[in-house]
Amino acid sequence: MENLKIKELTKENEEKYLDKVVELEKIVLESMEREGKIGQLFITGKEDISEYVHSKQNTVMIAVDKNENVQSATYITQGQKAFTYNDITKYFKYGEDYKKYVKSLYDNENDYKKDMLETYKVKLKAYKYAKEKILKEHPEFSDDILKFLEHELKEKNNHFHEKSILRENLNKYMSEYIESIQETNIKDKYEKFYWTNAKDLAKEFGKTIDINKIKNVDIKEYENSMKLQEENEYNKILKNSEILIHEKPEFEVQKYYNANTQNAVEIDTYITNPNARHAGLARILVYEGIKKQINKHFENKENKEIYLCSTLHRENLSSKYVSEFFGLKDNLYVKRRDGRDRQVHICKIEKENVKKYLNEMQDKLIVLYNYNPENKKLSQKRKEYIINKQIEYEKDELNKIQGFSKNKNNKYFGNIKDTESKMRKINRLNKMLEDIKNKEELER
Repeated sequence: MENLKIKELTKENEEKYLDKVVELEKIVLESMEREGKIGQLFITGKEDISEYVHSKQNTVMIAVDKNENVQSATYITQGQKAFTYNDITKYFKYGEDYKKYVKSLYDNENDYKKDMLETYKVKLKAYKYAKEKILKEHPEFSDDILKFLEHELKEKNNHFHEKSILRENLNKYMSEYIESIQETNIKDKYEKFYWTNAKDLAKEFGKTIDINKIKNVDIKEYENSMKLQEENEYNKILKNSEILIHEKPEFEVQKYYNANTQNAVEIDTYITNPNARHAGLARILVYEGIKKQINKHFENKENKEIYLCSTLHRENLSSKYVSEFFGLKDNLYVKRRDGRDRQVHICKIEKENVKKYLNEMQDKLIVLYNYNPENKKLSQKRKEYIINKQIEYEKDELNKIQGFSKNKNNKYFGNIKDTESKMRKINRLNKMLEDIKNKEELER
């Protein structure tokens, strides 16, 4: 770390470093693909990285060597369009329990049904707005959005792209429409009833809705398009399904019902040059990024809480460890689109606990990775505590890997290589602990 400098990528230094970040993305992607890790990284690209840099709601952190080459980077994002591809919070507001929760917010059933139906109608208007905008951008489909849909399916052998242009723009522009409405509480209602479809309406209103008999073309196209998108995320075409949560949550999901794109920060991407590894570098960059986002979030005195989110592939243990280092231990295993299933991780930090949280992260980085730009002094007892907690965590993960490698239906299975890596880390931590204790003895 002594040969690296941690910097924020800003409008002022963008010209100097942006192309180097883009090149680093390519190096990391090529390395991962050589290792067989296909589909675990999607390059963000120069235009999007620059957009993050120029946005007041996002942070890009980089580590540069003595030659000013970028060796690591992370993108921390906040304020995405609600319920788009990047909105992780929506997966925690899905299912029967969430429907019951929303219903419990109403004094009577009639008000609940009224809001559900009105929001559904607004959603159809949002769809029409999005459809018209998409078709204007893609005149090659002759004003027929279903031709766009058919094109994407055929192009990927009846599967959507991992990042479908149609699906992403449909969500983005629908959200854009909702944001433009001045009506009181419509955004709140849209969040509550985002997953509502014709089948849900039929269930609530006690009658069958036959989509094929609806004369309104926009409604029919909307329902068919949404169903096809859902189906191709789940590799099941024309089945009326939403997302799929594979395993029952082992935590209280309701504490995340108030999370949204405005109060949630996503640890979006963190990459490090595979030819210049530095222990803890990804964690250091993420810490600096989320620290800035958290402090900025609470400049608004009305904000009472913040949520940290991340998404990763189940077999990507290194990403899991980074997320869990920062307390993102609650997670769902979801099928959210075509491609690999994902772990979506989350944690909640109350305003009154922010200082404690940041101090704990800072202390861990000081002890475990010798990152201490502020020259903060820690007691021997504090150092021992941090190392012992980390040893406890690593041993627990080692047991999981050894157990789950025999049964790949369980969470986070590993292999022999992962086992050996964990054992080496535990040995290093034990050596660190021993050195601290020996130093303590000498100072007595």
